[in-house]
Amino acid sequence: MSLKKIKINLKDKSCDIFIQENIQTQIGKHLKEKAIGKKILIITQARIPIKFIETVKKSLLKNGFKVFILTLPSGEQYKNLDSLLKIVNFAVKNKFERKDSFIALGGGVVSDLTGFAASIYYRGVNFICIPTTLLGMVDASIGGKTAINIKEGKNLVGTFYQPEAVFIDPTFLSTLPKKEFLIGLAEVIKYGLLEKTATVRFSRVSFFKYLKSNREKILNLDTKAITNIIYYSALVKASIVSKDEKESNLRAILNLGHTFAHGIEQAYNYKTYTHGEAVSVGICLALKLAAKHKLIKEEMTNSVINLISEYGLPTSIKKPIKLNSILSSMLLDKKVEDGKLRFILPYGSIGQVKIVNDIGLEEVKWLIVHG
Repeated sequence: MSLKKIKINLKDKSCDIFIQENIQTQIGKHLKEKAIGKKILIITQARIPIKFIETVKKSLLKNGFKVFILTLPSGEQYKNLDSLLKIVNFAVKNKFERKDSFIALGGGVVSDLTGFAASIYYRGVNFICIPTTLLGMVDASIGGKTAINIKEGKNLVGTFYQPEAVFIDPTFLSTLPKKEFLIGLAEVIKYGLLEKTATVRFSRVSFFKYLKSNREKILNLDTKAITNIIYYSALVKASIVSKDEKESNLRAILNLGHTFAHGIEQAYNYKTYTHGEAVSVGICLALKLAAKHKLIKEEMTNSVINLISEYGLPTSIKKPIKLNSILSSMLLDKKVEDGKLRFILPYGSIGQVKIVNDIGLEEVKWLIVHG
């Protein structure tokens, strides 16, 4: 497979996204061309196969870098202040300087953590992403959002900090458990609901139709199909971020389903629902909310929910429903403005969304319970 490259063009700091099978063996060669210091700290997770870590390390050593490795526990519950301090303390102990670099090798948790640590260590060191999960490849590693969770809510403490580069190797997905792969597919489906508003065109057919007609190939990890969905998802997100880096307007559409999702994740202590599962439920609730307000037709609602279900993702909250906990978490979400919940809702046709601010709390309660 030939190298695919996407550039996020930003005023202060642009970012290159490289997509290619086995690019993990070429990381050192690509980074050698950048001014990123000689010391590199690879921050990874306990579940990442050792062979991936060793391949990246070998490539870096071959190109003259001095490599350090810090392994953190896996799981959303570890995206916290304790893990952040482990990274900072490790860097201090090993005398990392401002010109040196942090690499995130893993899923969305390690990407968010490493980016945040890189943004605050010496007020900013170089940051590189090598995502190993589908969620990381299509979402967490792209766009420069970094964060940790605190007990009051998900991603409430963080920064905008762009990586120097993102290296996406689809071969990493061959060892990914099916459930982890499905987590990422929820975000991929989300991009199919954004493409018209993002003004990015997939091909002769819509991205949503591509996901519908190529479901078996995607679920069976067909190389071409997987590369297509990664590339196009990254392209949509890169296009949006290039126009609105810090979410003043357009970038907010990337939060489709997330106002509900973050509340669900937090209410169940990040254990009952993975991020992707919560997002898939959140998208379904957003569709039902949009239909209730006559922004879309029931036919569209059913079509999208059916696709989500066909990909093996949940479409509703399991009972018993922790209503009060979900609502409390939603009200602390970053998308709340002037005490009012803000939703990204589909409207018109598949591929279009809009920001809606006038949804009442009683309506949200009813939808969570009966949706």
